[in-house]
Amino acid sequence: MDSEDTDRYKGFKLGLFVFESVMAVVYLAVGVVLLTNYAKGYFRPDSLRILMGVIFSLYGVFRVYRAYKKVKSILFIGLIIILIIPSNACKKNKPSDKWDDTLYSGIIKIACDENFRNLIDAEIDAFEAHTDYMAIINPIYATEDEVIRLLIEDSVRLAVTTRELNASELKTVEENQMFVRNFLIAFEGVALIINNANTDSLIGLPTIKKILTGEITEWSQINPNSDLGTIRVIFDNNKSGIIRYVVDSIAKSRDDLSPNLYALNNSDALIERVCELPNAIGIIGYNRINNEEYRKTSDSQGKFRLMRVGKEEKVNLQNTYLPYAGDIINEDYPLWRAVYVLLSDPRSGLSSGFSIFLAHDVGQTVILKSGLLPAVTAPQNRSVNIIDNYPKGNN
Repeated sequence: MDSEDTDRYKGFKLGLFVFESVMAVVYLAVGVVLLTNYAKGYFRPDSLRILMGVIFSLYGVFRVYRAYKKVKSILFIGLIIILIIPSNACKKNKPSDKWDDTLYSGIIKIACDENFRNLIDAEIDAFEAHTDYMAIINPIYATEDEVIRLLIEDSVRLAVTTRELNASELKTVEENQMFVRNFLIAFEGVALIINNANTDSLIGLPTIKKILTGEITEWSQINPNSDLGTIRVIFDNNKSGIIRYVVDSIAKSRDDLSPNLYALNNSDALIERVCELPNAIGIIGYNRINNEEYRKTSDSQGKFRLMRVGKEEKVNLQNTYLPYAGDIINEDYPLWRAVYVLLSDPRSGLSSGFSIFLAHDVGQTVILKSGLLPAVTAPQNRSVNIIDNYPKGNN
């Protein structure tokens, strides 16, 4: 073989070596991408994407090994490094975005008022199944104030709560160059629960107001035959939406409240305390206690019951009602509040997809089955301001 043929052979061998190296990196890169969230939404079902990612990755490793065996040279390792470094540099120069979800795929966190745990758990189960489990939603259940704080700090882009943002929060949103939209999705009854030992299960709205303001402090003031003593009103948390609703919409005063109002850590503690104290009234969102799984597993079942509430001070079975959707839509049950989705998603990601789901057929059906009144099918002339008059000032 003369020198010209030798040079040609060496050039061919070098070209083959470069080709093998490049293809090895390509197969490895494709495999890695398929195994990450970047490929979600392009391959269905998810199991196929993962299988393809494993196959490409293993074949890439095989190509690397085969190319190295052919040359057994430090030159091969150097070329692999040269091919990988530019791709890493591009990643570093690319602006990072922690929100890589799509409308119906990806992984996100949302924030939700703790009172709606049962509802949102059911909605998430239905939504994830609807997306063939391409979407994963991790809920954070907290107080109303904490939920809104997470939203305006952009820690989440969807929040479920019972009020819109106030002026101070809107100012913060504007300063952070965010835009928050509000969607009314449901109406929920606010329930009064008492110990089963308490026989006084009928109460009127004027009486509730007198209890909250301290005008009525003893059960004997409601029923002269009662020996239960002091009325203790229990809330789930001192920063909950229930307290805000009760103070602003029923008591209508923050200055002259009864000293017998108590706030605990969460709704589970509230239910437990009512089951222990015959003289207690617990005020809680109806959704929190209207759940089939809760009824099956809770030790509290059979230890407390709902109070029937009427609009008049003098009450009987005919003019009092329970916090059911049917009694809310007929405007018979007087204690109800609006449920909102607050959305700050600027890129039509998974937060937007979930909010769309909540407002349409399947999501609204889940709302109805959870004991709430769906907003989409509810009368649109219902005035939320009648019952939910949260001040728009800096509160």
